[in-house]
Amino acid sequence: MPPRKTHKASIAQFRRSGGLDPRQPIMENTHKRALRIVGEVFSQLLNVPILSGALITFLFLRLPTTIPNRIGGFSYALLFLALIPLGSLFFYIPGKLRDWPRIIKRQRIASFVFMIVSYPVGFVVLRLIHAPRVFEAIAATYTLVTLGLIVFNLILRYKASGHAAGVAGPVTAMIYLYGVIAAPLIALLPLTTFARVSAKGHNIWQTVVGAALSLGITISVLWAYGFSPLTGLVH
Repeated sequence: MPPRKTHKASIAQFRRSGGLDPRQPIMENTHKRALRIVGEVFSQLLNVPILSGALITFLFLRLPTTIPNRIGGFSYALLFLALIPLGSLFFYIPGKLRDWPRIIKRQRIASFVFMIVSYPVGFVVLRLIHAPRVFEAIAATYTLVTLGLIVFNLILRYKASGHAAGVAGPVTAMIYLYGVIAAPLIALLPLTTFARVSAKGHNIWQTVVGAALSLGITISVLWAYGFSPLTGLVH
């Protein structure tokens, strides 16, 4: 009786005969699934409310302690620009819905709704209490960027990346205000592109458009509010 072929020997013979490894489709699907999970994890770590909260906290710590309404302005800015928008993450909880693409779409819509309500309300509150101008400027920036994303996504039907816009805004603000010392933050931009493309949320150009939109609006608002670039002075 001839010896029985092992599984590895069969695969080797299959390859020598010019065929492909029958395990290849499974391995490719596993690799793509793992890459998508990594992309989703990085996307959430670079979430817009998390970065806006980090930016607001950093600016608060840099403000002179003699500025009026420093603590109040920080509290309201953190509430309306970070904590309330962060509530959209609860829409990732599946509930009765088990279709993951629909869950992601639901969270995306909820995120826009939370932001388009919370950002302008925060701007008005900050203005009424005469908060430090840097907080008002940041609130105005986030409001205008969100409106720009709505124009692109809902009116122009172009899926500009909100994640890329949410990362580019704080990075631009930091470099505008503090110059070269904040330049390493630029590394967050390609990381965001990698995350969104890997998660199948956007293509490269959609992240570029989102980032460019946020960059232009951030610089324009900070300049309009009288902040001098590269000085590190906030008020």
